[in-house]
Amino acid sequence: MKTAFNSEILNSFSAINKLLYKISKQDAAKNGLTIVQLKALYKIASHPNIGLAELADNLKLTNSTVSGVVDRLVQNNLVERHTMPHDRRAITIRLSENGESKLKQVVSDESLLVEKLKKIKQMPEEDIQHLLRIHKQIQNILSE
Repeated sequence: MKTAFNSEILNSFSAINKLLYKISKQDAAKNGLTIVQLKALYKIASHPNIGLAELADNLKLTNSTVSGVVDRLVQNNLVERHTMPHDRRAITIRLSENGESKLKQVVSDESLLVEKLKKIKQMPEEDIQHLLRIHKQIQNILSE
């Protein structure tokens, strides 16, 4: 019985994760991006002038993988690299004007993820707070 319960918990998290990935992938593809590029744009938008290593850490990817992602975003004029005046070896990344426009386009009301999140937000506030509290407890247990 306990094994079935453990399996049920894992299957629940897995199913939600797969659905979120599928929806995000559709939003990214609709806007000519990969899901990793879309996640990078979100992180760069929320952390302007982020360094490559910090971006890689935030995305939970290797520096070389993120370097390639950033290269493609630069080629597509969605992000810009900037050198720091005090240390010309240090490079930071921020959204270009095109990148800001692209991100606004992605998170518009046409975004499937935004549409689904709006539906989730219609759930009773008490249920949402209960869910978030339980998720935080689970995160704490898993990170111990």
